[in-house]
Amino acid sequence: MLYSLIERYIKSLQKHSPGYVSALTSGYVLMLSNILIQFVLVPFYIKYLGQHQFGLLMMLMSMLNFAAIGITWMSGGLIRIMGERWANHDAQGFRDAFIVGKYVFTFYAIIVVVIGVLLWFAANKLDITNEQVSFSVALAGLYFILLYENNTERQAFVGANIQTIGNSIEVLRIIGFALLSWILVPIVKDVSAVWLAMIAGIILQRILTGIFWYRKINNIGWGNITHDMKPIFQRLVGRQGAGYISYGVFLLILQADTMIVGFLGGADMAGKFVLLWKIPESIGLLLWKIPSTMEPRAIQLDASGENNKLYSIFKTGRNWYFILVLIVSLSYILFGKWLTEIWVGDYAPDHDWMYIVAGFSLFFNAFARWPISFAYALIKLRPLTMIISAEVVSKLLLTVVLFGAYNIAAPLLASVITHILFAAYFYQRLIRKENYIS
Repeated sequence: MLYSLIERYIKSLQKHSPGYVSALTSGYVLMLSNILIQFVLVPFYIKYLGQHQFGLLMMLMSMLNFAAIGITWMSGGLIRIMGERWANHDAQGFRDAFIVGKYVFTFYAIIVVVIGVLLWFAANKLDITNEQVSFSVALAGLYFILLYENNTERQAFVGANIQTIGNSIEVLRIIGFALLSWILVPIVKDVSAVWLAMIAGIILQRILTGIFWYRKINNIGWGNITHDMKPIFQRLVGRQGAGYISYGVFLLILQADTMIVGFLGGADMAGKFVLLWKIPESIGLLLWKIPSTMEPRAIQLDASGENNKLYSIFKTGRNWYFILVLIVSLSYILFGKWLTEIWVGDYAPDHDWMYIVAGFSLFFNAFARWPISFAYALIKLRPLTMIISAEVVSKLLLTVVLFGAYNIAAPLLASVITHILFAAYFYQRLIRKENYIS
């Protein structure tokens, strides 16, 4: 039944969006590869690193994700500009946007790493006097710089709506990282081995994406800044850019549960939260791939003024997506604890009610992604930011209030309550019929 539903759903979207199936399929191959490797590596990390080092690793990774708080505006804005120029066959404009993105992403990463490392060593906690930990922090900083230097290449695949190639290259990066982790971690028995493997994977990806874009548009990423690039930068940092900044900041805070739990309860509790939320989070990422893969198509339809077709895709897709999300979420509520016990054995959280809360959180957050993805692609940033800012405030306050009684489940319970109170309703009203049917 579930397979039949997914098959009919994808066929319905493919009818309106050629190339959607290949983009979605490659996206799922990438995501499943990532998730599978993570699930294999988590017990592997716990075995060789111990639960404390594992918790530190998860916190540091969460901090790196949060460090993107000042640059998320670039991703959405750059993809939008690249998508418009690619749709209009403006190769030079596409290259100009590429170069602007390269400089902004890379210099931001360097600044963040310098400040972050200084703050880390000034914090006088989390075993910073330990040389192994200090080395891991330095490696994490290097990884962050290389990741963001490579970010423009990755965004270009989305903007040009040729995600299949970009996803395939990223799969190779993940496989390379996993193999190297499997070799290094038992030998080094320290989190630095994980960072070395991640750095090697990023270097591999950067080489492959660089070769592709050089052959495709005679572009190596880096180039001289010219006067023609000024409008691109102005657009990114202007009113539209401010909208992307605001939304991106709130989105990162909303997804920083591991870091928040770590600060409220310590590294060990952060590790336990990962064990509770990792499976539903991964399921949510698989579901989110469906609307996110539609974003380049929505940008192109909006740029060409095909509003009727745009709204038809939104409405049809949302109806099928709701049914799919509901079935998947109910399945997790029934089998979530069993899956977690298979995954990590005795390390799985004991309380049944936590998995029920996680299942409801999965449902609300996954279903909200459909209108969010379309609103983001269509630059409806002001209403989107208003909703997500209220959601962040509500969730943070409720998490702090509920943490004493519900510990690692507090962020998930806070999210469910917030969606029931207002977030679910307002997200679904972001895209309305009267704005797109002429």
